[in-house]
Amino acid sequence: MRYGEWVERQNGAPLADPLDLVGPGGLVVIAPHPDDESIGASTMIAATAASDRSLGLVAVTDGEGSHRGSPSWSAPRIAERRRAEQAAAMGELGADRARVLRLALPDGGSRWADGFDGAARRVAEFCAELGATALLTTPVFDPHPDHEAAAELGARVQALLPQIRLLLYPVWSLRHGNDDDVPADALHPFRLAAPLDAKRRAIARHETQNGGVIHDDPTRFALPDWFLAHHLSGSESVFWSPMPGSPPGAEHFSRLYRGGRDFWGVRDQPYEVAKREAAAAFLGDWRGARGQELGCGEGFLAARLLGAGAVREMLGIDLDPTIIERANQTHGSLPGARFRQGRMPDDFPDDPFDLLVVSEMLYFLNEPEIADLVERMSRRARPGARCLLVNYLGPTETPLGGDAAADFLRASASGRWRPLRSERRPDGFRLDLLERCA
Repeated sequence: MRYGEWVERQNGAPLADPLDLVGPGGLVVIAPHPDDESIGASTMIAATAASDRSLGLVAVTDGEGSHRGSPSWSAPRIAERRRAEQAAAMGELGADRARVLRLALPDGGSRWADGFDGAARRVAEFCAELGATALLTTPVFDPHPDHEAAAELGARVQALLPQIRLLLYPVWSLRHGNDDDVPADALHPFRLAAPLDAKRRAIARHETQNGGVIHDDPTRFALPDWFLAHHLSGSESVFWSPMPGSPPGAEHFSRLYRGGRDFWGVRDQPYEVAKREAAAAFLGDWRGARGQELGCGEGFLAARLLGAGAVREMLGIDLDPTIIERANQTHGSLPGARFRQGRMPDDFPDDPFDLLVVSEMLYFLNEPEIADLVERMSRRARPGARCLLVNYLGPTETPLGGDAAADFLRASASGRWRPLRSERRPDGFRLDLLERCA
């Protein structure tokens, strides 16, 4: 992808809630140098700290190479100063209680240092200790060797922790020309509203990088004005890297349903019954005319919502033709009930709707399919329509788990759909209710 195209995608990206990207657990931020966390990750750090989620900072280097020409500031002295500046900057972001893992790899040569090969396991253990659900690092096309090393480190950590969300924040990427190729095709950009006052104070704490403190280096390094203007312009970008692996195909469901099997016990298992009752109650007194359920199975939830009067009509859609046949046999005679086969998101109905139900099927899609689903449902929703998400919180054996799938949809739908309620049930599932914005 050309960098200019990537910038256009960033500029048009949804303005997301940082906590939807972090998930229900904590956040670990990888900073190639002291100051990168303040320049590119202030929003994620401040939001996580304010939410009382666990927060960790991995300092790849101590930044001792920033003023190599100074006769009075040795590398150890610079490193000590920059560590102190980083701690002060984190305090400005409300993150003074964040745990810090210092890798102390050499500034400018972290990727080739002896300690780099073992760094991923150290960071993975750090993430596990903090209960992190997201890891934030720089992208591989951030043009600095330590930033590229941080990108590689993030990828290695995700290989050890496949369920952690790998998020990327750009720092020096804007040095690319519009015609430069960057490996961004698979990434999903989001914009975040930056806490500008706190971010400005945090960046100012890095005095050595702003032309202060060290005055006898002939190169007199300082962060350029154009660079600071860009990063203090009001928003930050975060890129969601796809979760590793692929969702199962149609044959997976054919095997599960073969011979009339009720693999998940949807007909009478306490979990399934409780989930249907909770979903119906979650809508409250809201009523609509036409509903659609994606991944309807045998139609028990659709029938429950019809019976509760939430909608007068309900169209259920599922990938497997045999389960649709069973849905028609079991619930097809209910007034207002219809069921048909279809693959999401390609076969999303053309009819407008008042209620969209996505129950325990979202994590069988990948990120591009969820983003496509958001586009389609946003076009077909009537004003004030509701979207009800139901997601299992246990192991799903899919790249996206229930939390990640719901959070990715919420972030992708931001600006078009407004979150109304979200609840994690002790029964082991999560409910989210969204409203179509005017």
